Amino acid sequence: MAAVEITEETKQQVERIGSADVVVGIAGTVSPEELRARAGHIMQELGSGVSSLRFVFAWPAPEPAAEAAPAAEDSTFAMLPFSPPALSAAEFWAGVSANQRAVLNLAASLNARVCIVLGPDLAALDAHSIQLFAYAILERQCGLAIPVYPVAKYDGLINSGILSPLSRALYGRRVRNPLAFDFAASGALCAPLARVSPSAETAGNALLWPVTIAATQFPQVPVGQVHIGVQHKVATEGLELSAVLGQLTGSIFQEMDACASHWQRIRGSQATPTWGNGSENQPDGQAIDAQPLLDSFLLGSKSLDEVWRLLLPPNTLLELKRLTRATPDQFRIPDDVWASIVYDFALAYRLRTISRVHLLGALTPLYLGWVASWVREVSNLNSAAAEQRFEQFARAWEEKKPYLLSRWRWPDRFNP
Repeated sequence: MAAVEITEETKQQVERIGSADVVVGIAGTVSPEELRARAGHIMQELGSGVSSLRFVFAWPAPEPAAEAAPAAEDSTFAMLPFSPPALSAAEFWAGVSANQRAVLNLAASLNARVCIVLGPDLAALDAHSIQLFAYAILERQCGLAIPVYPVAKYDGLINSGILSPLSRALYGRRVRNPLAFDFAASGALCAPLARVSPSAETAGNALLWPVTIAATQFPQVPVGQVHIGVQHKVATEGLELSAVLGQLTGSIFQEMDACASHWQRIRGSQATPTWGNGSENQPDGQAIDAQPLLDSFLLGSKSLDEVWRLLLPPNTLLELKRLTRATPDQFRIPDDVWASIVYDFALAYRLRTISRVHLLGALTPLYLGWVASWVREVSNLNSAAAEQRFEQFARAWEEKKPYLLSRWRWPDRFNP
């Protein structure tokens, strides 16, 4: 396992700075002038509470040597540009994850007590978010702090529908955003989080799943969550849903395969301590027309019927057939059925039942069907009630985990 490389120029800048208590890293290219100005403003807002702490603000710059000097005149913080890691392909999230690992590697090199990694749009670069992250690590002794965003009930449905409940069922940590733009790590976890497995098929573009690493490599280290009032503007223009869904689910399926010896021993889940006020600025979101989503599911049921037969057991296929005959008002995918579908796709991904690219593409119409079912169900709920409904939904994945364990260990038993 190797960490993201640090260039010689960056190493020299690290040596000039020496050490840091808190490294705040940005996972995307930003204006150094804006970053410096906002860093200075944040330090003023934090005031005497951090007067004894040495801060370093790091960000990826195409030509670090030509950017701002590595150390600011103000002795309370320093500026550290670094060369962004090279990627073998440009994919959604891959660049963010590579920069996150680079920041963590810098923090380890600086012997930082805490590393706060923020998204590329600077939305979370504010004194309140930094204070909450630092509090969770330095005061509450968490090894990892993950954000809880004020997400509307129709937003982030790939996370709500697959990533979050799957991660929770596998690793037993009730974390709302296992793949987050922002998070904080203790100094002890910086180096392990920065490492990339050279054996991974997509090592150059491997996504960083901090909760997975914490759960599998440091199961005794506390994980916490902080409510931050941040809504990121995700630049997905030009990206098809199937591409985004394929990258995210493919990555978590790959992690699932690599960590099978760990998650097969975990039963249930444990609550995660959470700090901050989550009731502020909680949006309800705009209504979504579920009919086009349902139409995509019905079209997929016709064009992908033979593919689904290779991936799903007979009882699931019968349930899908029933759903194709349901009226729009009656259409609803039960929680346990959707969990079993995702589990079966994860198994087929592991076994390479068909091409992984085609497999992940075949998941898209099923996901759209689940979204249609979900938005109809929560349409009359406010965001707080929708969150309670998500908790029920996530518990269903835990209850369905014995099915996953059985299929994972004896995959031939359920072959159609």
